[in-house]
Amino acid sequence: MTGNLARVFGADNSTTSLSFGGRTGEGMECFAATKMLGEVSWHGEPAFDLEKTPQMMLDVLDQLCRKGMLVAPGRGAISFAVRQHDMVLLGANNRLIAPALMWQCNAATKEVAMLKELGAEKVVGPIAPRFILPKLIWALNVEESLRNTLRKVMTTGDWIAFMLTGNQRLSKSDALSNSLLDQTTRELATQAIQAAGLDPKWFPPVIDSGQSVGKVGEKAVPGISSEWARLREMLAGWDVVSSLGDNHATGVGCGLVDDTMIITSAGTSGTVNRKCSATAILAGKANCFEFYKDRLLLMMLADCCKWYDQFIGDFAPGYRRQLDTLNVLALEAHPSTIRRVLYRDGQVIYPPHWNSLSLGQKVASTQFSIMLELLLLNKQMIAEVVGGENQITSFVLTGGLSQSHFVQQLFALGIRLLVPSARVLLSARTGPLRFQTAVSGAMLNAELPSRSQDLNALVSERCPHAECPMPDRVTAHHLEYMLQSYGL
Repeated sequence: MTGNLARVFGADNSTTSLSFGGRTGEGMECFAATKMLGEVSWHGEPAFDLEKTPQMMLDVLDQLCRKGMLVAPGRGAISFAVRQHDMVLLGANNRLIAPALMWQCNAATKEVAMLKELGAEKVVGPIAPRFILPKLIWALNVEESLRNTLRKVMTTGDWIAFMLTGNQRLSKSDALSNSLLDQTTRELATQAIQAAGLDPKWFPPVIDSGQSVGKVGEKAVPGISSEWARLREMLAGWDVVSSLGDNHATGVGCGLVDDTMIITSAGTSGTVNRKCSATAILAGKANCFEFYKDRLLLMMLADCCKWYDQFIGDFAPGYRRQLDTLNVLALEAHPSTIRRVLYRDGQVIYPPHWNSLSLGQKVASTQFSIMLELLLLNKQMIAEVVGGENQITSFVLTGGLSQSHFVQQLFALGIRLLVPSARVLLSARTGPLRFQTAVSGAMLNAELPSRSQDLNALVSERCPHAECPMPDRVTAHHLEYMLQSYGL
């Protein structure tokens, strides 16, 4: 049974689920997930009670074992991708003293204004209310007693690593996107933190992405629950690698390592990612995240999957388990029958005479409209890095909707309109982790210390690509005309 022993785990602690991907030394992969528990409200703001985290981890590991992937002490490495901007507050004896305020908490608007007046943005970059630095000030203002009991501040990924290893670290991946680090030195922004009336000693030592926090069970954590004790026993001796923010992990899991590449994921969230140097001049339309020694640029069609799911619920509810059939219908619809659909503020806006279209024409119109939005984001992303950077020479499509041959053809045509000489590729990953990009990114991150930090070689090995198909000339002519008429 040694062939089924897990050698590496990647985990995604998202807003809706806790997912684990595992890989054996022989290359067998397995995936399991459980519903996220512990969502609560703290002073009217969304947060998570993290006490439920270890039991969720045990539940998912049990699922993996039942699927044939065994866990043994001292056998591998684990890393987490975690919803960004979770704020963990620890008091005496390292006990949680408040729920973890999540990314949907945007209460710290006054605190953001105050930090801007102090000039903090010159050091930590643009600040938003969901970031830990302003949220911490807000939390101490609404519950002043916390200031006397607070001992440590970290992200949820750092807290999980601490509970497993006993070592407290602040991972750069999420810290940089929470206004906690100096954007130039990537070390703790001590002066900005002090100017905000906070104590820099509340924050653990900073650790690079892809670095080992320590071994499971390396140091004792007094007063831990029986669930944490069981986890530490199961994973004893495993290497815990510093966690990634979920956007960073998704970029890695999509296969992004080359700064001549843009990757589009038509999945739960439609994302367009690009890597650039930390010193690049930007147009300012993309979100920026840490990506090891570089930066990850992100543009998002947040409701990509929600949009398609809503269409299916409204017009094809009987096809939820027959998505391949819908994809065939889309491919068979003549391009001249396609109409643009809009999605604004959570509402689908259908064009005139929509009900007169066949189901295939409606599917094609919806897939066309989603891909048009993603292609327009690609157009912006190409122009995001201003001068001097490497030319983008390849574009990759992944995510659930990339299984549609019609979507593949649209992507290929659209990219050729934008960059005629570019290679247009599809993710050729197979297996249970094919579209689990955050989990895959965390898993790849977990392997970095043992692979001497050779991310390029590792991603090239695990994230293969294939050429994206082009439609016939007649179809291409119609679709190119439509894409160009809508601003591509």
